[in-house]
Amino acid sequence: MKGDFVMEETLKLRLTELGLKEDQIAKLETEGVMTEADMVLLSADEIKSYAGCGAVVAKKIAAAFKPKEEEKPKIEATATAAAQPSMDVLPQVPDDTSFLAMLKIGGELKIGITEIIAAIRATLADKSGLYELPKIIMDRMEKFAEEQEEPCGEDFYKLQKLVTKRNYAEIFQALDIDSASVTQGKKDALLNKLRTNLWPALYEYNQQVVSWVNSYQQGVAPTAMMALAIYATGGQAGMPAGMMQQPPDTSALRDGAEGVIDKINKVFAGTGIVIARALALDANRIKEVLENSALPAQIGAANKEQMLKMLDVNVSADYVRMERSITRYALSIMEYPKVTAGQYEYAYLAALLQLGTSIPWEKLSKEDRPAGGNSFRK
Repeated sequence: MKGDFVMEETLKLRLTELGLKEDQIAKLETEGVMTEADMVLLSADEIKSYAGCGAVVAKKIAAAFKPKEEEKPKIEATATAAAQPSMDVLPQVPDDTSFLAMLKIGGELKIGITEIIAAIRATLADKSGLYELPKIIMDRMEKFAEEQEEPCGEDFYKLQKLVTKRNYAEIFQALDIDSASVTQGKKDALLNKLRTNLWPALYEYNQQVVSWVNSYQQGVAPTAMMALAIYATGGQAGMPAGMMQQPPDTSALRDGAEGVIDKINKVFAGTGIVIARALALDANRIKEVLENSALPAQIGAANKEQMLKMLDVNVSADYVRMERSITRYALSIMEYPKVTAGQYEYAYLAALLQLGTSIPWEKLSKEDRPAGGNSFRK
């Protein structure tokens, strides 16, 4: 019966990135589209008819889900292959442009992918000192202008407007919410909830996954992870001697994922959804300010790298990679309860383990920076 279908959040995200609006995605959901496998069954004409989108968008979507004809991958019994289970099974993370589009779509005030991404971006921005930058940059610009006996330029007043007139109309219009409802007190309260709940929950779950893998290996050399990856993805290689024929029960991992989801949901109690979106937009706008090629010279720096060093902030490529890894890890936990038990689940857990090794958990779990300090110093 139409209306009884629930589309996967990762599929909704991908369709959004490919150009569909929320109401158009809902129409596909009504027709029974729940997974990417369902999208493979639809032609461009059917997508256009069901969703009510344009022909070009429909053709792009159909092409995006068309199965790729590839050679069957060769399995090599090497330590290198063992260390690299496929990451494709985990949810993807949108780039800044796509995420901003997600914020603007609006939709219902419920916790979903947009809110999780917003919360993680906000927390990392807070830990890196990003929210303090506009005021610091303005002070440096004013001081440098006085030293040069010149008036402050246009960029100074744009930044001043960013600090003094917080306007969130571009993301709240679809939700019919007034920007005045976003106060600094509410921002501080949400950030405090995120500091005390988000990182511990993600870190503890990572430890749980590691423990599960350790119990599976039972003292076998690290190359045993190759067998896990091959076995999990349906390869032909057999399990190495000394390893269990079947991986340990995953019920505790599934319960743990539900526990993490519950903790994350509680963070958004009250006005958390709205405030998280506002904080994410703030972070995005500040990063855009830092991309201004004319900015370094206005504070007396020779280039962007020197400017960031002077400002004592780390928004380098490493920061961006870390942000994407943490976001993907959180989204993967959110999706895990929906993963079908069996080989695909083992592939999913192997990829999650690999992703977890790329995240600096100790740095994230440290106490937040003191006033004027920065926990992500270069």
